[in-house]
Amino acid sequence: MFENWKIAIIGAGVQGHSIGLEYALHGFDTTIVDMTQAALDNARKLVATAADTLSLMEEITQETAEAAQKRITYTTDLAAAVSQANVIQEAVFENADVKKSIFAEIAKSCPPDAILASNTSTLNIFEIVDVPNPGRLAIVHWCTPPYIMPLVEIVRGPQITDETVNTLKELLLYLGKKPAVVNQVIPGFILNRIGLAIFREACYIAGQGWATPEDVDAALKNTYGIRWPFEGPLELRDYIGWDVSLSVGSFVIPHLCNSTKAVGTAVELTQKGWLGTKTGRGLKDYTGVDIAKVLKERNTKILKMKKVARQLNEDFS
Repeated sequence: MFENWKIAIIGAGVQGHSIGLEYALHGFDTTIVDMTQAALDNARKLVATAADTLSLMEEITQETAEAAQKRITYTTDLAAAVSQANVIQEAVFENADVKKSIFAEIAKSCPPDAILASNTSTLNIFEIVDVPNPGRLAIVHWCTPPYIMPLVEIVRGPQITDETVNTLKELLLYLGKKPAVVNQVIPGFILNRIGLAIFREACYIAGQGWATPEDVDAALKNTYGIRWPFEGPLELRDYIGWDVSLSVGSFVIPHLCNSTKAVGTAVELTQKGWLGTKTGRGLKDYTGVDIAKVLKERNTKILKMKKVARQLNEDFS
């Protein structure tokens, strides 16, 4: 179905280059677009590093890594990049005006039946952009890093066609992804709504001094972290018992943090300027540490866990 399809990625940053690599690894001729040659040069280096990581972890062969990189074209010419594309994935930063402008430019040059996808994680793109044939417009939200993480959220717009949704699902499955469809735009979609609810409570507990940040993380890593590769929080209740969960929830939920603003540890660290690896200090002190090495080690851990989870699910399927 996807033979000879061409992919255009608009934005060469943290997610754009990685999405481009994922398509190229599966045989698609892919073009990555950005405004400056410097951004494209950096994307090329990041793609090479990511491909090398996959090869070292034996997720792909060295030959596959090299072939994928040859399938990627880097350009500042957006019109040329989208003119023959079957799928156009926007992956620029979260700014409504920028996205509106980008899609206006895309619409001038893209084929009338090309699927248009926005990687936004927060914006209602369907209220922001205006494109001909809006039945082909979707939010397709990838998780960082896209070349590793299986989940991709597909968010339906009010005018999107079932054909577009089904094609995107089939395409993502072809890439080895696990698409999850959100039937309408809701703030945060699935992933960020649930993730931020956990994040808020974790920050609250640590901020109240009830437990250290390290112990909060340890509690989650050593329970949910073990189960979640094969069992989500709803399926878990079949084993706990929905009656027990209802009883416990009825007692605990009224005591949970319900602030509509950021709380606890998040506020404290941000006010100090301790933003994490990008500033050299977060919960941990990264002074004198090779951040590229830290990130590569983290991605290697994710790949190892992904491999274990995949094998586990195959063994019991």
